Amino acid sequence: MDDIAPYRGASAPIAPSSRGAAPPSPYRPTPHGPAAAAPFGPDLAAVKTTGHYVGALRRRFWLALIVAVPMGTLTSIYALRQPKLYQAIAQIRIVQPHNDAALSALVARDVTQSDASTQASYAADMITDLQGRMLADRVVAGTRLGPELAQLDDPAMELIVNNISVKPVNKSNTYYVYLTGRDPALTKRLLEAELDELVKYAQVDQQKHVDDTVEHARKALNELRRESAAMEKSMLDQITTLGTIGPGGRNILDEQYTHISQSIAQQQARVAELQQKMMFAPLFPKDDMVSPAEARKMQQLDRLQDVKDQLVDRLTVLKRKTRHFNSDPAVQTISNQLNDVLDEIDELGASYTKSNGKMAADPTEMIHDSLQREVDAADGRRQELLVRLQKAMPDHQKFLTLMDERGALRKRIAEMEHDLASFELLAKSQGQPVTIKGRIEEPTTPKSSRTVTMALGLVFSLGLGLGLVFLLEYLDHSVRVPEHVSHGLGLPLLGIVPRIPRTALTHRGGHLWTSAVPDSAAADAFRNIRAGLLGAADRLGPIVSLLVTSAKAGDGKSTAALNLAAACARAGERTLLLDVDLRRPTLAGVFPAEDDEEGGPGLGLVDVLKGSVPWQATLRRTDLHNLDFIPTGDTREVPIEILGTLELRQLLAAVTHHYDRVILDGPAILGMADCRVLGRMVDAAMLVVRAGAHQTMTLQRAKAVLEQSHVEIAGVIVNGLSEGVQNWSSYGYGPTPMTPPPRRDRALAASSTSPAREDALAGAPADA
Repeated sequence: MDDIAPYRGASAPIAPSSRGAAPPSPYRPTPHGPAAAAPFGPDLAAVKTTGHYVGALRRRFWLALIVAVPMGTLTSIYALRQPKLYQAIAQIRIVQPHNDAALSALVARDVTQSDASTQASYAADMITDLQGRMLADRVVAGTRLGPELAQLDDPAMELIVNNISVKPVNKSNTYYVYLTGRDPALTKRLLEAELDELVKYAQVDQQKHVDDTVEHARKALNELRRESAAMEKSMLDQITTLGTIGPGGRNILDEQYTHISQSIAQQQARVAELQQKMMFAPLFPKDDMVSPAEARKMQQLDRLQDVKDQLVDRLTVLKRKTRHFNSDPAVQTISNQLNDVLDEIDELGASYTKSNGKMAADPTEMIHDSLQREVDAADGRRQELLVRLQKAMPDHQKFLTLMDERGALRKRIAEMEHDLASFELLAKSQGQPVTIKGRIEEPTTPKSSRTVTMALGLVFSLGLGLGLVFLLEYLDHSVRVPEHVSHGLGLPLLGIVPRIPRTALTHRGGHLWTSAVPDSAAADAFRNIRAGLLGAADRLGPIVSLLVTSAKAGDGKSTAALNLAAACARAGERTLLLDVDLRRPTLAGVFPAEDDEEGGPGLGLVDVLKGSVPWQATLRRTDLHNLDFIPTGDTREVPIEILGTLELRQLLAAVTHHYDRVILDGPAILGMADCRVLGRMVDAAMLVVRAGAHQTMTLQRAKAVLEQSHVEIAGVIVNGLSEGVQNWSSYGYGPTPMTPPPRRDRALAASSTSPAREDALAGAPADA
């Protein structure tokens, strides 16, 4: 901002002051440490505690009353206008019928039973029907209503559906049924009729389920019977067509094949016996002389005969046990062994006959040949029968399968007939699904009194008002606690200014004037701020020129600058109050000049910066000793850039040599460059924050703007504090005195004009 061209008016330049035109205070680097850092951490104002909500209730209790009083009045009027309502009570028990599950177990062979979920579903359906329109229409149609009730547009809905309620008893099958109405006798009759209709409806529904289930089961039984008859007809057709099926489903060809096989086996055994006789006949000649060789042949024949007998016995056993005798591998193996043994016997018998020189001339051979021819013929017939049997076997197997299925179907039919008979007995023994326990009494007292309704309405109204207050407090994240300001900005807290009551004494020129009540807590607050500036001087150096600003307009910075200047003047410091807010100047009305009373704007800061008059010509003396004031003057057609001219630097240098304290009432920070220019020309700036007006983020942005322009920030003051202000005063925050002590002001003025005091102030800085 130093490169802004100086604003030159038509007048001559300003004459230098007697103390010389000293350059403005050099920029001092921002000190490091917690006090200099601006922590952009969490917004502490957003952390709500119980104390915040209690304080919000104290501040906005009027809002809670505004909401609660009308709402309470309306609810009370509503309660008084409501008619008396009577409630009839009945107790019912709902049990799901077991007919469906029993029939499923008996007919369909299903073991599934009704569980708790199906019972709850059945009870819920019954409760829904009880509260539905169907039963209500039946009740209204069958009940004689009075002439006043007959005029209702929809008696079923208005008398029953809208007024009936059901409540379970301890998760059991028992339920309480409530019906509310204006007429106790009619309410009782309607509830009795409604429950009677429910009992009838449940019985009809149960019987319908039973009938439907039995009908379905009978249809299934008739279908099984028709299927069984069709199977029997198909079996008869197969018996007629095949011609090979005997009684009991036996295969005639198989029996013939078995009979022929047994006959062949017997004939073969006879042939084998004749062969044995024919072999052994030559072995026993009539003479008794036997050679050793013949004896050995006879022994060998005896051994082979024993082996043959064993093999024949094994074949006989296998014949009884084996169904397919000829194709069995074990039979074939033993037959091969038997043939080998017979061959050896034949060879020994032939050699024995040859050695004896004799021929077998026994009729046994003729019998043997005849039997052998019969065996060969029977075996041929058996082979032909086997071929026929193999061709007929698939059809016979189908017949056997069909016969098994018919047997199973007959068994199912018999079981279902028995189960149906049992179910009919079981269905007749079932109880009612819905039963009414006890009798329904006619109500004698109203359901609820108007007093209770009014009390609930008042509680609700008050709760609504409190809820609105708490909601506004929850949504309000503005800074209300001074510690939140100092911690959120990382700046020293110079002081706390309580809310100042606006009275005839404190009101002056549109601002609050604490010097009129010097014993008030507000006046003490500005004295405390001045003491805080003395401490800030140890950190930043001497603070002569001080810019008072705020983040946004309306935070009370002009009032703070005015009263801080008054506090410094009352402390004996030669103080100049300079209004540099060219956008919204407001301090001119506090110390009006004579020409202001006539309607003219008077001379001021802009006239000095234009070069029209020296700054001494714009100076206004106030009623406070040591306090002078320079207004802004006529700001019309004056550019804001005039604040960055060299003339303003020279003016500040001049007045800082003539005054111990120069306090500048500057414009707001955010959105304007005025404070960024002015802050570089003064020793330090002071940030004014109105309690509850801004969030921490807004204040952090204002601080960041000043730091970017290298403006020294002496600290922050919290203005307009109303919550917890008693914690910032040793004597509490009491009422402001209505009349100031004039003698004390005169004594203070006299003491401040003593020669010793003037010499001390002239020779040393005010904050030394």
